[in-house]
Amino acid sequence: MLSAISYSFAVVFVRYAYRAGISPGTAIFLRFTIASLALVGGLVLTRRWTRLPRSQTLALFLMGLLAYTTLGTTWFVALSTTPAWLVSLIAATYPLLVNVGAWLFLGDRPDTLRILTLALVLGGSIALFWRPFEEVAMAGVWLMLLNVVVNALYVLVGQRWTRGVAPSMSAAWMIVGATVGTFFYALLSGQFAFDFAPIGWLWAGLFAIVSTALAITFLWWGIGLLGPSRATILGALEPLGSVLLSVLVLGENLFPLQIAGGVLILTGVMLVRTNLKKSDTR
Repeated sequence: MLSAISYSFAVVFVRYAYRAGISPGTAIFLRFTIASLALVGGLVLTRRWTRLPRSQTLALFLMGLLAYTTLGTTWFVALSTTPAWLVSLIAATYPLLVNVGAWLFLGDRPDTLRILTLALVLGGSIALFWRPFEEVAMAGVWLMLLNVVVNALYVLVGQRWTRGVAPSMSAAWMIVGATVGTFFYALLSGQFAFDFAPIGWLWAGLFAIVSTALAITFLWWGIGLLGPSRATILGALEPLGSVLLSVLVLGENLFPLQIAGGVLILTGVMLVRTNLKKSDTR
């Protein structure tokens, strides 16, 4: 839940970063560069940096390089050609893909309560972002479908390579990999530019620390405790938090259907928490 809340603040930080004149490519690069410096520096200074086996280090690095570079670039490019509501709607299918993948490949068969919870969260997400259908660029749709598939694989594959590693160490190596990948993306796309307003550094820093370093660390900490299926259901708080922050901070409008969607998501999240408490009691 802390990971989802940290991610949800990204909508505010990115919006203000753009207003300061930061280009999308530079924003993605600064996000991971600042986050890697903060996380690696913090681990070294507190003497919590540990040496991992080379195979595990390489796997975590490649996960960040391939997954986060793909996730960041497909999301931004899709937004440039496809309505934001449709991008968010497709992204909302991510918990469903993770649960199906965990069932098929990890043997994590969902019980009746988890299926009900997943249905509530998925239905709530659809209601949260639904808009009357309009003609859209299919390229953006295909990019977002690639986005959610890569995101699901990232979580499922990461189960193996993050096992037995401190969440902060897993996050550090992934973010270092993402820094390398987004550097080449910004360079090759011609979006490397640092002639933005000084206030942009504040928003880029908050984006990096809160919505990247902390969010990714909390994510893998939570997945290690709960497993990917339950963790991604709780992650549905992210789009809900983003919508609420857009209303409260950015002054956007909230419609009745979105309120109903938010209620469904919160109901699903509370069911997960209730089920976890019952499991702890047993």
